[in-house]
Amino acid sequence: MTSHDITVGGYLAVAAAGVILEVAATRTKAPVPSLGDVLTRIMRTRTGRVGVLVAWAWLGLHFFSQ
Repeated sequence: MTSHDITVGGYLAVAAAGVILEVAATRTKAPVPSLGDVLTRIMRTRTGRVGVLVAWAWLGLHFFSQ
């Protein structure tokens, strides 16, 4: 197992956790906001919009640079 495999596994684990949280937010009465609610709240401020843009650029740089 290479370090690349471990890194991909880590990203898949984070993605799986996100899917589980989204299902918990939409299907149960858990006090967890959905991804749409979180993004709506973040995008209300200029700082939030810049943060989302930077996060999107970071993801693009790391996933599509190879």
